[in-house]
Amino acid sequence: MAMTFDATLKDLARECPLGVLAEFDEPASAPVRSLNVDVSAISKSADLVLGIGEPLEEIVHVEFQSSAAAWKHADLVLYNALLFSQHHVPVHTILILLRPQAEHPNSDGSVRYSPRPGRGKMDFGYQLVRLWQRPAEQLMAAELGIAPLAMLGQLPQGVTTEEGLAAVAQRLVERLTSEAEPARATKLLTSALLLTGLRVDRHAALNIFRGVHMLEESDTYLMILERGEERTRRGDVLLVGEEKLGAADESVVAKLEAVKDLDRLKRMVRKAVKATSWQEILDTP
Repeated sequence: MAMTFDATLKDLARECPLGVLAEFDEPASAPVRSLNVDVSAISKSADLVLGIGEPLEEIVHVEFQSSAAAWKHADLVLYNALLFSQHHVPVHTILILLRPQAEHPNSDGSVRYSPRPGRGKMDFGYQLVRLWQRPAEQLMAAELGIAPLAMLGQLPQGVTTEEGLAAVAQRLVERLTSEAEPARATKLLTSALLLTGLRVDRHAALNIFRGVHMLEESDTYLMILERGEERTRRGDVLLVGEEKLGAADESVVAKLEAVKDLDRLKRMVRKAVKATSWQEILDTP
């Protein structure tokens, strides 16, 4: 999963473990805690691992997936086996696909093979959740900490994606501003904005949440806006430069991508109008 979405979903899930269980598994009947387990020794990191019971009776392992991965099912077997080996209690695994692009034929809820028929086999099953098939209204009504997942839920029929998402966002803003402290509401709305980027492009996502005062003051929102303007200015440099100098080669594009200073990019656009070479543009202080 892309790092931004990965961190966002881990934060949501770890902040609201009871909500995750209630929505995607079943309400816990025993104490629940987030387990600080290390399965990264095999160079892999689990998204969310919850221990149920005191002493520990069961483990629920949740993975979020935003893009198709041919061998994700193999990772799930690994996580499950490592957790069982470390804690010696049953482990239930849930794979939550965040959007249709996360579908892969190999991820069907099971891993079965028998290389030596009659002499041992693998028969592993896990729960598969397609989030876009779960009504956004249902996710909206879940525990407050996972309500931002409503932005990835099933929208009503007869509306465009942007219209449906705008309606969900409005409901989400109303709920969070009335039920959460300002700092938490801002954090959850920022998560909702980032998750919306899994469904529509950045400009559409920003437009859906534009006008939400507490969100527009957040550092993350401002960072997203700034990065968007950087991309726009780089595009302007290329557009103006190519009108005078012809297509930029890969080295020019790479050097341009490395420029993060928005003011410098603006000066490069102005320089491109009169430049006689790409290097002259790149040398703009």
